[in-house]
Amino acid sequence: MSQQEYHQRIIQYYRETENAYKDSWALDKSLAIHYGYWDEKVKNFPASLLRMNEVMMEMAGIKDKDRVLDAGCGVGGSSLFMASVLGCRVTGISLSQGQIEKARQYAEKRKQQGLVDFLVMDYCNTTFPNESFDVIWGCESICYAPDKAAFIKEAYRLLKPGGRLVVADGFVNELKNNDHPLIRKWLDGWQVNYLETTAGFSKIMGATGFEGIQCRDISSATLHSVKRLYRFYFLASLYLFWKKINFSKPATDMQKKNIAACKYQYLGRKKKLWNYSLMSGTKPA
Repeated sequence: MSQQEYHQRIIQYYRETENAYKDSWALDKSLAIHYGYWDEKVKNFPASLLRMNEVMMEMAGIKDKDRVLDAGCGVGGSSLFMASVLGCRVTGISLSQGQIEKARQYAEKRKQQGLVDFLVMDYCNTTFPNESFDVIWGCESICYAPDKAAFIKEAYRLLKPGGRLVVADGFVNELKNNDHPLIRKWLDGWQVNYLETTAGFSKIMGATGFEGIQCRDISSATLHSVKRLYRFYFLASLYLFWKKINFSKPATDMQKKNIAACKYQYLGRKKKLWNYSLMSGTKPA
């Protein structure tokens, strides 16, 4: 599959699964499509989504004067959160025109157009000048990079001296796990080509020039949502069966695989084939 075809699959995936995320993730309210972060400060699922933003902001040390690139911004939830809480300037980019249009609508509704802007762009090949940003942010989006090294190199180019990269995402514990049936069915269901290991990601960051590289395994903080998705698999499967017997419009193959992926991500975690980690690094000043 060419890179262009892969990108189109990702765009199609988010278009076809939008309603599923609205149902399971309250997308219109949360503006987030990620696992969230569960700790003693979190009492419910919506709070976990906001808490992930806070944890990533703390790890990157984002300040009000920083210029942030939200790489793979979805419908703009993290961008809008950073702008509202810190008052920093955020640019969000996504491959999906539909997501960008929604992000702009949410920004207008929240009257935050002055602090955020959203553009259709590939985060591995942007048109921004060198040293445009203080922080590059990737929340469960970098897994979609066709080549993770290409993203890291582009992030390094875009960062000012002393700038920080922060990534929250899934990682396989060994590269060979990408070929394990449970992981392969999970990733194919969510249209992800492969996951890197944390060691591999750190090595690429170091070779690119990043310093002070940190890796925090936060799998335990995301386990609640991993299980939540597993429960959603059974509910969604029942819904698909109900639609079938009522001769409603059938689900597409992509929609069915998206639901099945909710089962496989849980089974893969149970077998310790993957972890969820926070990664960060700094471009030398």
